[in-house]
Amino acid sequence: MSLLSVRDLVVGFPSGARAVRSVSLDLEPGERLALVGESGCGKTTTMLAMMGLLPAGTVVSGQVLLDGEDILAGGEASMRPHRWTDIAMVFQGAMNALNPVRRVGAQIAEAVRIHGGGRREGRLRALEVLERVGLPEGVASRYPHELSGGQRQRAVIALALACEPKVLLADEPTTALDVIVQDQIVALLRELSDSLGLAVVLVTHDLALVPRICDRAAVMYAGSVVEHAACADLVRRPLHPYTRRLVEATPDLTARRPLTSIPGVPPRLDLPLTGCAFQPRCTSSLDRCAESPPPPRDLGGGRSCSCHLVEVDA
Repeated sequence: MSLLSVRDLVVGFPSGARAVRSVSLDLEPGERLALVGESGCGKTTTMLAMMGLLPAGTVVSGQVLLDGEDILAGGEASMRPHRWTDIAMVFQGAMNALNPVRRVGAQIAEAVRIHGGGRREGRLRALEVLERVGLPEGVASRYPHELSGGQRQRAVIALALACEPKVLLADEPTTALDVIVQDQIVALLRELSDSLGLAVVLVTHDLALVPRICDRAAVMYAGSVVEHAACADLVRRPLHPYTRRLVEATPDLTARRPLTSIPGVPPRLDLPLTGCAFQPRCTSSLDRCAESPPPPRDLGGGRSCSCHLVEVDA
């Protein structure tokens, strides 16, 4: 049994948009999985659905199984005991994730107290996790605006670790950081996963980042997973036309090829989709691509791809 299993997750907003369309994922203890794709493909919405943090009125169906228990089945009542204690999240934009008028240590201690710890326990835990992510003790008494961007990102990771979760969802944790600090945050996440046995789901649109931290990657497009593979296989031999386009649009200092952009724009998710969602932008599509959506094809070795072209090649 997987530590975390997402089964047929669907998210619909009151506007009529279906932002997530039947997403299924599995995560083992200590494993690192990347969700990659363009902005607007459903990565962050998938994460927020797994945390039960989507706005009121959002319709969520499917299962999120944590150690075999469906934590979404009973709504907030079933989700709340697991949120932050078993599954926690590093939100995109550290400055927005932290309360600007409260000291960093107090915010971490509050998470501990909310989940049953005492005031002293919260203070000690705050100092412990801040040290764990490489921040000095004095950071606990400082406000978010007094920290650098890299320090704030480490503080947000410390906040997510406050209650010792088994699963960490990291939503673009390196956004808006310079390349040196990005490398430090990537190394920190990898080290935490290895030393604590922490399972990590990393959301990013930076394909070059993925092999440096993750074991497997799932490529999302228009709310669906279109390809799933080990990171090395995905980068070296992408199968889905969209994945190939992502690779071609990613700078690589070792590859002698020009960068090419992906033509067209993603589809509107508030309108019905017929056929393959990527077909209007695909230069290799078949006639049936516009008529019927390709089902996920299991290619063995933990690899799958939703593309009619893969079926023809096979």
